[in-house]
Amino acid sequence: MVEPHVFIFLGNDELRKSERLELLQKKLFPPDIKEFNYCLLYGDDKGLAPKDLKEALSCFPQAGALKRLVVIKMAHKLSKANQVCLQACLSEECQDKVCKTVVALDISANGGKASESFIGVLAKAGAQVERFAGEPAAANVFDLGRAIADRRPESALKILASLVRYKEKAEKIIGAIFWQWERLHTDRRITKENYKRGLRLISESDKRLKSSSSAFAREALILEALVVRLSSLT
Repeated sequence: MVEPHVFIFLGNDELRKSERLELLQKKLFPPDIKEFNYCLLYGDDKGLAPKDLKEALSCFPQAGALKRLVVIKMAHKLSKANQVCLQACLSEECQDKVCKTVVALDISANGGKASESFIGVLAKAGAQVERFAGEPAAANVFDLGRAIADRRPESALKILASLVRYKEKAEKIIGAIFWQWERLHTDRRITKENYKRGLRLISESDKRLKSSSSAFAREALILEALVVRLSSLT
């Protein structure tokens, strides 16, 4: 059986989508080379041009990865030009380049008739549609802090993915993490040494976020690394 190279994640259950993406990533590359083989785009990003989309889909895997993974959140909001570009890149004429890239399109269940038409075209071209029904309660930045405090890195990463999905500001996320870290210290739930280590990690991550040139993808990776490292200190 030939594995599909295009997936459509349809629905509103963000946690299950996040879990599915994690499984997909594990098949394609180990975590330590994710930065070189993972690309996160947003369909409603006004700065996303067809040439940028084509470049993301045409890159080859790096550092020994089986394939690259390109995730397009809110794919139903891609401009018409970007939809045409995507369909062209996934067509038979471009298979040689794209076969080394797995594409995951994240589409809301409330995308409307336009998204239904878009999904239909891609499904006919071989995209695998996976449905994620449900409308779980939205997590917030304080839920993220609590997950870190409780040493639940997997839950923390899922909550972070949900926050990033709905474009919570990175400054707000890191601010909430800092607030929770201070509270842990006040409540004496972490050692003085680990408290200082955590402050350094938060400060370093904040500096990296402020100097980051690629908005969404880079910010997400910086925050993911911070969440995992802080969880190990609590």
